[in-house]
Amino acid sequence: MLKLLTVAGLSLLLSATTPLAASAQSEVAVASLSCGLDGWCDSTPRPVGFYVTAVEEDGRYVALEDGTVWEIEISDRATTAAWRADDFVAVREILAPMGDFNYLLTLPGNSESRAAARLAGRRSAEFRSGDPLPEAAPE
Repeated sequence: MLKLLTVAGLSLLLSATTPLAASAQSEVAVASLSCGLDGWCDSTPRPVGFYVTAVEEDGRYVALEDGTVWEIEISDRATTAAWRADDFVAVREILAPMGDFNYLLTLPGNSESRAAARLAGRRSAEFRSGDPLPEAAPE
């Protein structure tokens, strides 16, 4: 009888604490969802997009004015090969990424001119593909 009472008591104890745990979990879930799907929880405005500074290797890489260099997914490289310096490109996160290509670069106003991309690196924002490389300082 003592074992039965112990099991019943344990069952009662667990059922009394489970709603609290579930309630705490739901509060955490609500708090994280309120930050937005992209994780931007602060009020810092994000830019709509950036100007292209260079398109390299037949559309494989696109450099933007903020210094970011994006590698383009292979099936979209023909599209980006036609982009030129000073084209304006919107940058958005893809909710269903293609492998590790988790961003979408789009020429606004042209829904067919878009490309899946991943961040490949950064360079000086002043660099343009047509600019001469800086000369080494004389020693």
